[in-house]
Amino acid sequence: MLTIGEFAKTTGTSVKALRHYDETKALVPFEVDAATGYRRYAESQVRDGALLQTLRAAGVPLPTAAKAVRDGDTAEVLVRHRAEVLQQRDAEDAAMTAADAVLTAFARPVVVEERHLGATPFVALVIPLPADLGAAGADLGGGGAVPTDEDANRGFVELHRRIVEAGLEPGPGFWTTFREAPGSTARASVLQMLLCWPVARIPEPGGASWGDERTLVGELPPRTELVAVWRSDGADLPEGSVHPAVVALFDALAERGMALTSPEVRQRVVGEDASDFVVEVSVTLP
Repeated sequence: MLTIGEFAKTTGTSVKALRHYDETKALVPFEVDAATGYRRYAESQVRDGALLQTLRAAGVPLPTAAKAVRDGDTAEVLVRHRAEVLQQRDAEDAAMTAADAVLTAFARPVVVEERHLGATPFVALVIPLPADLGAAGADLGGGGAVPTDEDANRGFVELHRRIVEAGLEPGPGFWTTFREAPGSTARASVLQMLLCWPVARIPEPGGASWGDERTLVGELPPRTELVAVWRSDGADLPEGSVHPAVVALFDALAERGMALTSPEVRQRVVGEDASDFVVEVSVTLP
């Protein structure tokens, strides 16, 4: 028989860990003295103690490691744990790479300026967003997932086609924005993404199906906008990241002591070169 200290030294486990293993039933001593409470271990338990310590040192959770020792499948459990660790490492590496790209993008200068614009009629595709904005992919036909850049591009292609077919003369400078869906409440707020395209005139009633649940017809009034302009210069900002132009825009509002009276933040991308384009983010000033 071995005392807890001897067993700890033999198996490479700390006394504190062995007491925890006893309390959690992961490795119970062969006997415990009723008078003193001293734990004693049988020689036959050394193998289990060594295997348990080996799996724990490799990061296998205690319940899993204890069950593996009891079931005699320690090798299989270690293989599965290794695969999980490698997968987690890949995810951490990807997160580190994404964070580095975001910080690099944030380090690029952002120009903030005011612009005076006239009335801008527009039409838009309405894309419902899910309550869980961590979802991936998109369904431009009915919602249920977060749109990707590729999804938005397809939506703009569809919108442009419909504008041309309706003879509305599409203008330059299409943009994206978000809004709360009509009927939203504080308890049940539903967001929508709008793909907006300026047009020469607002479509007449009775023409193409504008203004249904999938489309919106509107007009931005004459306004002064605060615009943040960011040039990519080859920077690769991970999809889903908060854009540095958005941050710069809110920094500028804070520096001017301005409150955002309209919740609409408009974003447009200028240029078709994937390695060099300009992102403009704007809000209407009061």
